[in-house]
Amino acid sequence: MHSRILKLSLLGAVLLLTLPVMAFAQTSRVEGMSLQGDYIKDYTGIYTYPSNITSVGNLVYGELGVSAGGAPQDRAVGAVMGDWWEGRYGVWGIHLRQFTPQMGQGDATSAPSPGETLGLDPNFNTQEQFDLMWGKKFGTTSFGLRFNRSFGELELENNPLGLGNIGDAKFDFTQADPNLSRNVMGFAAGVTWEMSPSTNVDIAAHYQTRDFEVHDTTGVTLAESDGNSSYQVAARMWWQWQPNVMVVPVLKYYQYDLSTNLPAPGPGSTNNTLKGWQAGLAGNWTVGSNDLFVLGMTFAQNTLELAGVNKTADEFLKQSSASAKTNADLLELSAWDRDPATARAGACAGPRRVGASRRAAPDPPARPRRCRCPAAACRMDCRW
Repeated sequence: MHSRILKLSLLGAVLLLTLPVMAFAQTSRVEGMSLQGDYIKDYTGIYTYPSNITSVGNLVYGELGVSAGGAPQDRAVGAVMGDWWEGRYGVWGIHLRQFTPQMGQGDATSAPSPGETLGLDPNFNTQEQFDLMWGKKFGTTSFGLRFNRSFGELELENNPLGLGNIGDAKFDFTQADPNLSRNVMGFAAGVTWEMSPSTNVDIAAHYQTRDFEVHDTTGVTLAESDGNSSYQVAARMWWQWQPNVMVVPVLKYYQYDLSTNLPAPGPGSTNNTLKGWQAGLAGNWTVGSNDLFVLGMTFAQNTLELAGVNKTADEFLKQSSASAKTNADLLELSAWDRDPATARAGACAGPRRVGASRRAAPDPPARPRRCRCPAAACRMDCRW
């Protein structure tokens, strides 16, 4: 069965690759360059910077997911429509996914910040309902909004699953830990403006309420979230230093509230927080007519604070990166991350990863993880 699904997926990808508008990268292809999408100009930046949606035009895409020998996971489809009502009411976008993406990202396997463990969004929810976007350009200034929702609830009577006296569970019930699989209501806003003919600035803020509740059969609360607010603030600048060189500084700050309340006879309220920041700089060199070389450096710090313990986990990262993209068919930079028109490769020096990488996912309920060698299964994507 899995072999049949894989064959059909590959056939669909081949058919889509024959269409003439395979122009932009996608989340997996940006990941294949081993650097954050913040440092390159690509349509996938709309997930972090919603105001960028005004420059995408018309777009329909399909993400065929991550495969590690089983059924593909983290699949998605979406569209951006820039010509509805002749553009008078702005640009609209909708994204439907199998898994809820990490904050400010386009899928569940793209990390919003550096760090092998603490750089990941701690929440994992397989019950995404929708992800809607809107943007409009006014002169040299663009505004964008994003609204997404993920919700799961399990109602039980007479203990059909052998879970004891649990009567109602409001979280992603396919996961083991409700605190790390909360329901999500997210809002984001962004603005892009032209400071000068050679300089543009993107600023965005993401805010999400994340909560969970577990009640017994009489309605008494067994466990619940005690802090619901998580947020991310991001900014970047595009400075055309030379005709073929774009300089991109990036700043980010993020915080996830993981506080819980376990009423008596439990321990009560506990305050838990994961937060961090990053600052980086990258240069985008245009080589020839269509080739790109990116070289950059990022500094970041992630801190996990648990109740009663000061800075339980703290990591400081210094990461350098180099990536290349070429449209020369004969130049094979990465044998396991390419399409017939484009080859990409990247490397990062630092705790996060070394070498061009692609993420692969184990069987649910675990979060999809990146693979560490070219022999692992690749992520498959298409666009039309």
